[in-house]
Amino acid sequence: MIVLGWVAVVGIPLIVFIAAVLWPERIPKDRTVEAIRKRVEVDDQRNRHGDNGRRWRRY
Repeated sequence: MIVLGWVAVVGIPLIVFIAAVLWPERIPKDRTVEAIRKRVEVDDQRNRHGDNGRRWRRY
C-alpha cells in the first residue's frame, strides 16, 4: 500500500512534468513557412512597384 502511495505522489506528477516538457507545441498559422513566404512575396511586390510600404507607416 505504501508503494502505491509513492507511485501516486511521485510517479504521476513526474509523468505529467515530462509530458509537458517534451510535448511538441503547435506552430501558429502566421509562423509557418508558407505564411512567411507569402509575406515576403507581398513585400517584394510592393518594393518592385515603388511603394516601399509607405501606406502602412504613420509618419
